[in-house]
Amino acid sequence: MKYKQEGFTLIEIVIAFTILAIGTVLVVNVVTQSSIRVNRVNEHLTAMNTLESAVAIVRHEFAGNNIKKKYQGAQSGGYKWIAEVLSGVNTGSEGSRKYINLYRIRFQVFHDKSKPELKLTTIVADR
Repeated sequence: MKYKQEGFTLIEIVIAFTILAIGTVLVVNVVTQSSIRVNRVNEHLTAMNTLESAVAIVRHEFAGNNIKKKYQGAQSGGYKWIAEVLSGVNTGSEGSRKYINLYRIRFQVFHDKSKPELKLTTIVADR
Protein backbone atom coordinates (compact mmCIF):
# COMPACT_ATOMS: atom_id res chain seq x y z
CA MET A 1 0.00 0.00 0.00
CA LYS A 2 1.36 3.34 -1.01
CA TYR A 3 1.10 6.33 1.34
CA LYS A 4 0.36 9.61 -0.39
CA GLN A 5 1.16 12.77 1.58
CA GLU A 6 -1.20 15.71 1.24
CA GLY A 7 -0.66 19.04 3.04
CA PHE A 8 2.07 20.09 5.44
CA THR A 9 3.54 18.31 8.40
CA LEU A 10 3.29 19.73 11.91
CA ILE A 11 7.01 20.63 11.91
CA GLU A 12 6.65 22.63 8.68
CA ILE A 13 3.71 24.60 10.11
CA VAL A 14 5.56 25.36 13.36
CA ILE A 15 8.62 26.60 11.42
CA ALA A 16 6.43 28.78 9.18
CA PHE A 17 4.69 30.36 12.20
CA THR A 18 8.06 30.94 13.90
CA ILE A 19 9.41 32.77 10.83
CA LEU A 20 6.20 34.80 10.61
CA ALA A 21 6.39 35.72 14.31
CA ILE A 22 10.04 36.84 14.02
CA GLY A 23 9.17 38.98 10.97
CA THR A 24 6.22 40.55 12.80
CA VAL A 25 8.35 41.39 15.85
CA LEU A 26 10.96 43.03 13.63
CA VAL A 27 8.35 45.15 11.82
CA VAL A 28 6.71 46.24 15.09
CA ASN A 29 10.14 47.16 16.51
CA VAL A 30 10.99 49.32 13.46
CA VAL A 31 7.61 51.11 13.60
CA THR A 32 7.99 51.76 17.35
CA GLN A 33 11.51 53.16 16.98
CA SER A 34 10.36 55.39 14.11
CA SER A 35 7.51 56.71 16.24
CA ILE A 36 9.89 57.52 19.09
CA ARG A 37 12.24 59.36 16.72
CA VAL A 38 9.36 61.35 15.22
CA ASN A 39 8.30 62.44 18.72
CA ARG A 40 11.85 63.55 19.54
CA VAL A 41 12.08 65.54 16.31
CA ASN A 42 8.72 67.20 17.00
CA GLU A 43 9.85 68.17 20.52
CA HIS A 44 13.08 69.61 19.14
CA LEU A 45 11.18 71.59 16.49
CA THR A 46 8.85 73.00 19.15
CA ALA A 47 11.87 74.02 21.23
CA MET A 48 13.44 75.68 18.17
CA ASN A 49 10.20 77.57 17.48
CA THR A 50 10.19 78.74 21.10
CA LEU A 51 13.78 79.94 20.72
CA GLU A 52 12.93 81.81 17.50
CA SER A 53 9.98 83.48 19.23
CA ALA A 54 12.17 84.47 22.17
CA VAL A 55 14.75 86.09 19.87
CA ALA A 56 12.00 88.00 18.04
CA ILE A 57 10.46 89.22 21.32
CA VAL A 58 13.83 90.42 22.68
CA ARG A 59 14.69 92.15 19.38
CA HIS A 60 11.32 93.91 19.49
CA GLU A 61 11.98 95.03 23.07
CA PHE A 62 15.40 96.34 22.05
CA ALA A 63 13.92 98.24 19.09
CA GLY A 64 11.66 100.06 21.54
CA ASN A 65 14.65 100.90 23.78
CA ASN A 66 13.23 98.67 26.51
CA ILE A 67 16.56 97.08 27.49
CA LYS A 68 16.59 94.98 30.66
CA LYS A 69 19.11 92.52 32.09
CA LYS A 70 16.71 89.55 31.94
CA TYR A 71 13.72 88.53 29.85
CA GLN A 72 11.56 85.45 30.17
CA GLY A 73 8.45 83.98 28.70
CA ALA A 74 6.48 80.82 28.00
CA GLN A 75 5.10 79.16 24.90
CA SER A 76 2.51 76.49 24.30
CA GLY A 77 3.40 72.94 25.19
CA GLY A 78 5.11 73.82 28.47
CA TYR A 79 8.18 75.43 26.94
CA LYS A 80 9.75 78.33 28.83
CA TRP A 81 12.60 80.60 27.83
CA ILE A 82 15.02 82.96 29.53
CA ALA A 83 17.21 85.59 27.87
CA GLU A 84 20.04 87.24 29.81
CA VAL A 85 21.97 90.28 28.57
CA LEU A 86 25.61 89.41 29.20
CA SER A 87 27.34 92.55 27.91
CA GLY A 88 26.91 95.60 25.72
CA VAL A 89 29.24 97.45 23.35
CA ASN A 90 28.85 100.94 21.85
CA THR A 91 30.14 100.83 18.27
CA GLY A 92 29.93 104.58 17.55
CA SER A 93 32.46 107.30 18.22
CA GLU A 94 31.78 110.15 20.61
CA GLY A 95 31.49 112.75 17.82
CA SER A 96 29.18 110.57 15.73
CA ARG A 97 25.42 110.97 16.04
CA LYS A 98 24.70 107.58 14.54
CA TYR A 99 25.77 104.61 16.55
CA ILE A 100 24.62 101.09 17.32
CA ASN A 101 24.82 99.36 20.66
CA LEU A 102 25.51 95.65 20.44
CA TYR A 103 24.46 93.29 23.22
CA ARG A 104 25.58 89.73 23.81
CA ILE A 105 22.56 87.70 24.93
CA ARG A 106 22.25 84.12 26.13
CA PHE A 107 18.96 82.38 25.39
CA GLN A 108 17.89 79.16 27.12
CA VAL A 109 14.80 77.06 26.40
CA PHE A 110 13.38 74.71 29.04
CA HIS A 111 10.68 72.06 28.88
CA ASP A 112 9.43 70.99 32.30
CA LYS A 113 13.03 70.34 33.39
CA SER A 114 15.66 72.27 35.25
CA LYS A 115 18.27 71.53 32.58
CA PRO A 116 18.02 73.71 29.43
CA GLU A 117 17.00 71.87 26.29
CA LEU A 118 18.46 74.49 23.95
CA LYS A 119 21.07 77.21 24.46
CA LEU A 120 22.05 80.06 22.16
CA THR A 121 24.42 82.97 22.71
CA THR A 122 24.11 85.68 20.07
CA ILE A 123 24.54 89.38 19.45
CA VAL A 124 21.56 91.73 19.11
CA ALA A 125 21.63 95.40 18.10
CA ASP A 126 19.40 98.02 19.70
CA ARG A 127 18.18 99.31 16.33
